[in-house]
Amino acid sequence: MRSLVLALTLAAGHADAHVAPSVDDNNRYLKLTPLGDRIRLAYTVFYGDIPGAGLRRTIDRNHDGTIDEAESQAFGTGLAAELAAALEVTLDGVKQPVAWSQVVVGMGTPDTVAGTFSIDLVSWLCLPAVRGKHAVRLRDRFRLANPGETEVKVEDSPGVTVDRARIGAADDPSLDFKMVGGGGALAEDGLDLQFTAGPAAVVTADGVCQAGSPRRAIPAAALIGAAAVSAFVLAGLVTLVARRRRRSAR
Repeated sequence: MRSLVLALTLAAGHADAHVAPSVDDNNRYLKLTPLGDRIRLAYTVFYGDIPGAGLRRTIDRNHDGTIDEAESQAFGTGLAAELAAALEVTLDGVKQPVAWSQVVVGMGTPDTVAGTFSIDLVSWLCLPAVRGKHAVRLRDRFRLANPGETEVKVEDSPGVTVDRARIGAADDPSLDFKMVGGGGALAEDGLDLQFTAGPAAVVTADGVCQAGSPRRAIPAAALIGAAAVSAFVLAGLVTLVARRRRRSAR
């Protein structure tokens, strides 16, 4: 409990960083963070300036020159469904559907004459058993128009050791894989991730993942609240890891 309070205290102001958008291409960024009872999957699509401008006109359903919240959310909901259907996730040999707990469309400006914008999604992939060794296979078969850069990053968390991380023939010790163009190896071979969650690995009692039991249906409001708390806690833990690394480097 003490470490949880500390993590919550340090979490303020933390946000996932984005790479600068492209002019002609659309980029995607996936980040997986293994924990003691789940994996946090963050997925971002960053639409480039030119394709983003074209999409804005289609999102503006009433053609009034601006994109209101309902229009942007309708676009986000539709894309979220496409992404969930295109992602194939296997945890310890068992397929698990992807359910988004967070879908945020960042238009920047509501004007249809503007360009680049992004959509950020978060899913909690519940592990079959708390802590211990786990194997994950993730394939992304989503066909992104005007595909540019794809980045897949495995993020550290306290108490978790990454034993293996590969995409096809690529084995990057930095756990940061970058590809250009269509799905390629991520669509066919997928990310092969194996990790060990030790006794200190984070397990959050938020009701999202139930240890040793199938995932239960949770009301949307409760799920969003639990996801927000989990994200807040995780942000603090990642901050702790970063601070320890900086101290070690001195």
